[in-house]
Amino acid sequence: MKRMKKIAIRTLIALALIYLILIIVAYLPYETTPISELAEEHSKFVEVNGHTIHYIKEGTGKPLILVHGFGGSIYTWRHLIPLLSDHYTVYAYDILGFGLSDKPPDGNYDMESHGDSLIGFMDALNLSTASLIGHSMGGVIVGYAALAAPSRVDKLVMIEPGFYTDKTPAFLQYMYFPLNRIMARQFYTRSMRERFFMGSFYNKSLVTDEIIDAYMIPTRTPNALEAMTQMMGTVGLKQYPGVTEQITLPALLVWGERGPDDPMEQAKRITSEVKECKLATVPESGHYIQEEKAEELAEIIKEYLQ
Repeated sequence: MKRMKKIAIRTLIALALIYLILIIVAYLPYETTPISELAEEHSKFVEVNGHTIHYIKEGTGKPLILVHGFGGSIYTWRHLIPLLSDHYTVYAYDILGFGLSDKPPDGNYDMESHGDSLIGFMDALNLSTASLIGHSMGGVIVGYAALAAPSRVDKLVMIEPGFYTDKTPAFLQYMYFPLNRIMARQFYTRSMRERFFMGSFYNKSLVTDEIIDAYMIPTRTPNALEAMTQMMGTVGLKQYPGVTEQITLPALLVWGERGPDDPMEQAKRITSEVKECKLATVPESGHYIQEEKAEELAEIIKEYLQ
């Protein structure tokens, strides 16, 4: 009995030491760079629901708003914006918690809140209506915005929206302190970003050091790690069943064709669930269609919006 008690005590001490080590690892120094040093000449900032949101504006014509996905930023639209701004006024913004926008450590980063923020962004810029274009998680966000304020949405375009993401390990739903912060640190490492993009691009040669470096810039902004810690286990790690069936606005779904062995199950499911949904596919493209096939994507969007 005494031997078992000693083993139990030693086990508890070992677990306590491991937990202490994990806390130390979680709070290792993390260098940040002020937003003012990262903003570019064309950067603009606006207050939305009490937070500062970073955006850019190009072109003239009817307004389009581009919404990036999880871990992304305005940078993801750099090829597409020039192809659309000759016919439209294009707004691209960094959603709360990403890019050069505010990253409150205790922020509400659920999809409904992001959808409300998108409508708030329109309010702040005095846009009565606009067409919404979202990629990945951004596709979910524009879907929620369309549900919240359908009269404010001219047309809806969803590029591989993450309503039914199926590649997230289940254990991420149980990331508690300090594991959530450790996982946030890992997500913001260069090696993790490179693996993520290599798995998301059809043409792997497009995953260059330049692209990885650019996507990494916002990870060093103030509170980036704290905001990602808040999101771990919640944002980007869930599925959102029941949302697509509620979308009553006509919508365009754009999906990349990986090859003949890809059943495109998610694309078919979403197309069948949205009441008025047109599906457009882009051959030989992965998840980041705006990166790999910007010209084809621009033509698809223009044809739909006209």
